[in-house]
Amino acid sequence: MLDEFRALGGTAENVRLGYGPFGRGLFPVDPAKPVVINIPESLLVPLDHVTFENSFFRVRNDSRVGARARSFLERYECDFAWGTEARRQTERVLTIMHTLPEELRDLLEKRYGFGRFFLPLTPEWLQEAFLGSRAINYGKSSVVMPIIELANHGGSATYGGNRSVSLEGQFDGEVLVRYSLCTDTYDIFSNWFFVTEESQAFAMPMTYTKGGKEFDIDRRFDKQQWPWVPKVSIAGDTISLNYLLLGHRGYPRVPRAAFQKAMADAGLEPQDELFDEIQNANRQNFLNLIGALEGIDSLAVPTIRTMARYQLNASSFYFGTRGL
Repeated sequence: MLDEFRALGGTAENVRLGYGPFGRGLFPVDPAKPVVINIPESLLVPLDHVTFENSFFRVRNDSRVGARARSFLERYECDFAWGTEARRQTERVLTIMHTLPEELRDLLEKRYGFGRFFLPLTPEWLQEAFLGSRAINYGKSSVVMPIIELANHGGSATYGGNRSVSLEGQFDGEVLVRYSLCTDTYDIFSNWFFVTEESQAFAMPMTYTKGGKEFDIDRRFDKQQWPWVPKVSIAGDTISLNYLLLGHRGYPRVPRAAFQKAMADAGLEPQDELFDEIQNANRQNFLNLIGALEGIDSLAVPTIRTMARYQLNASSFYFGTRGL
């Protein structure tokens, strides 16, 4: 498979498939040497060019992908992705979520935005959920990326590439990559259906009223990372933030400072008490969720509880302030 991948213009140096703490993933053949993976544009298939025939992954005939590349991608998906345990794992997660009682499912959908977990388990939805969790934004579309999609989330490496998608670096153990720079445990679970402990936590989408003004907080992350200062827009008495950092293990003085800088940049007065109130509202949301899980017999409960606990833990890392 790698020989054909390389013949089609791909690069895969010093990398092998293996199993580790996160299950199946990528590992360096020699940890003393760098790993280099590069997926050329010719092997990046837009999601809307993918179809399924009798549950088999297919690239549409009218796609720009060449015949040889199409054959490679379809065999790859059969042998390493859609046709393997990876697809069944996505199906298991969604099936287990359906075992939750109706009242809790309603709460998770309406208050926590987890409605997609409870869509009917049709073949079409399972296909969309699986591919969506393994695609990457490339240009103006989402594309399926072979090989690199086998790397699990974590570490500090990020995707790169120019007219390609690449992953490079030296790894002592498993080859890990950040699926997103601006993300948290809640976001990871919502989008990729697994739980991981993240260093930072952001506020849930909410509207908070104080002093006759409405503060609308979203989770529209952009490419900005440091220092996590959200974008602010004002329309009458409504003040909108595209996101709000609540806590960070490595930079506990940044969350409040980033909020205050956003307010100052927008010409608004400091809102120190408001930040604490938003913190409290988010904390109560996840504490209430943990309470709602009590006494429920479902395999989904430990995963949801762990997600809530990790989110609470990361959001608790805030104190003081600093200059930005």
